[in-house]
Amino acid sequence: MMKTLFKALFAFSLFSSPLSFNPETHIKERIMSNYSASCLPKADGINMQIGIAFRSFNNIDQIEGTVESNIWLRYYWHDNRLKWNQTKSGIDTLIYTTDPQAEQSIWTPDIYLYNTAEQPMTQLQFSRAIVNHNGDIIWSRPGIIVSTCDFDLEYFPYDIQTCSFKFGSWVYPKSSINLTIYSVPIDFSNYMENEGWRVINSTYELEVKKYACCPEEYPAVIFNVTLLRKSGYYDINIVVPTFATATLMVISMLIPWNSGERISFAATVMLSIIVFLLILSDNLPKTDTKPLLSIMLVGLMFFSLGVVFFTVLITAMRNLDDDNIFMRLIDRCRNKKIKRTRSYSKAMALEKEKKKPYIERLSNYLEVVFTVLFVVAFSAFSITAVSLRPDHSP
Repeated sequence: MMKTLFKALFAFSLFSSPLSFNPETHIKERIMSNYSASCLPKADGINMQIGIAFRSFNNIDQIEGTVESNIWLRYYWHDNRLKWNQTKSGIDTLIYTTDPQAEQSIWTPDIYLYNTAEQPMTQLQFSRAIVNHNGDIIWSRPGIIVSTCDFDLEYFPYDIQTCSFKFGSWVYPKSSINLTIYSVPIDFSNYMENEGWRVINSTYELEVKKYACCPEEYPAVIFNVTLLRKSGYYDINIVVPTFATATLMVISMLIPWNSGERISFAATVMLSIIVFLLILSDNLPKTDTKPLLSIMLVGLMFFSLGVVFFTVLITAMRNLDDDNIFMRLIDRCRNKKIKRTRSYSKAMALEKEKKKPYIERLSNYLEVVFTVLFVVAFSAFSITAVSLRPDHSP
């Protein structure tokens, strides 16, 4: 009997000894006993700072007008209800859950991405928050956001785009949550460079706006990121091949007429340029925007169309017969002079012999004139197209 009582007393003393006491659990239980996660930390409002860290831009879609970003959204605020005596407990910080569905979760702000392209903030994690003994809270939320962005494709693919990320409370006005910008508003220290875009600048601003629905003002923080498109892909795969193909239009002028290949060669060049234009159209939104690269390719297409038209014209001239309409017009214009001669039949015979050499000389003359004009116009167009490229050098 005494031995059993001694064992019970020993077990009680073991579990009730200071070694088994967890001060962190004690502090949390004491604080959360009268804590409500559905109420503001202060009834008269709180000050909240917000910052953002960009990890990467996963997908920048100019066709849909969206940007998918991997971010860490950071909040800083004070909750006086979460204070404890650091000297007595020896604990400086505690970790609290922020998931509303979990037990002992703390109050968190309802910050939303205003210009979201999907369900707002659904891909941001309810990570744990760091609470200091004086009630200061740091909460960093990692995850993915998909935001809208207004793309200006005038100089595509040598364009610069500025995309904005607007964050603010959905229900709390300025009197409840006074939203401000953190001392480090935009952090790129852990940023992974995008293969197609380069970040060249970032700005931020605080907007206080009154909406039509509500009488009070609502603050919002806007982070602006300026991105420069890396044009190397388009230069190597579209610009250089297209202009190289277009130079074949000049070479087509050297093909002998009697080979019969000039028309097919010119038509093949035109179709090749149209293929490049179709490839480009798959990378652009269906709007009335006239990107620089599209203007280049359409210009080259019209040049190739002109070569095909001229080639068909000269070929037709070199293969005229006596019943051809063009030949009849020439006869009608020249017969008046022939009829004044004494020997009309002899003159007509001589005229028929001279007719085709005359057409050949005319076609040769037109070919030389067209070739010179084409080379000059094509060179001027190429130089102008290259000069329209904006200079983004630092």
